[in-house]
Amino acid sequence: MEEQSEFTQLLRKMGHDMRGPLNTLISTSEMLAHGFYDPLTTKQERAALRLQRNSARLLAMLDDFMTYVKADTKELPLNPRPFDPRAQLAAWCDPARLAGEEKGLAFLLSTSQSLPATLTGDEAAIKRIVQALLWNAIAHTTQGEIKVSSDWSPETGWHISVMDSGRGIAEADLPHIFEPFWRGEARPQLPTAGAGLGLPMSLALARLMQGDLILKASAPGCHFCVYLPL
Repeated sequence: MEEQSEFTQLLRKMGHDMRGPLNTLISTSEMLAHGFYDPLTTKQERAALRLQRNSARLLAMLDDFMTYVKADTKELPLNPRPFDPRAQLAAWCDPARLAGEEKGLAFLLSTSQSLPATLTGDEAAIKRIVQALLWNAIAHTTQGEIKVSSDWSPETGWHISVMDSGRGIAEADLPHIFEPFWRGEARPQLPTAGAGLGLPMSLALARLMQGDLILKASAPGCHFCVYLPL
């Protein structure tokens, strides 16, 4: 445990040291793209935007990695507060819904009447889980729909399911889906880090909150469900 803690501290320091240069790259490329250092040609503007986009992607990858490591080693502090689960779930779904509609996908969100009006939990951690599952679903779905359902059980708490109508996961790939950095075949680029950390990070966060994340169906399409005993 002591070696693991030292390793985590090293990663935390590395993450802190990397954020400064990455934020500088993002802000400088943003100023370049907006002509703060003299007007740009069309090609130069595209290059500045590409630099900004990929720097932001690197920062997102770093954030996901650090969140995964801290959650997996139970060193990520949680900040539970009362919140409205219906309103928050709808807000968390909005970015993915818009991205899915741009691909021609239908987006369905349903919530059980049994869900309490207020729950207490770490909204930021739950948001990361939900959005990671949604981006994963959109990446694997070229046509059809994404379904999000929300339910409540007195025994197991809040259930959030994300289902897609994609091609599903090959049986040979099933043992690897929660492995860090495993991505299977190349997927279309989406506004996420895309480093193969979405599912393992979500599982680590769910278990940190004494819950779980399981794959209920893998073909046709995928059905993931997270259980959070809030």
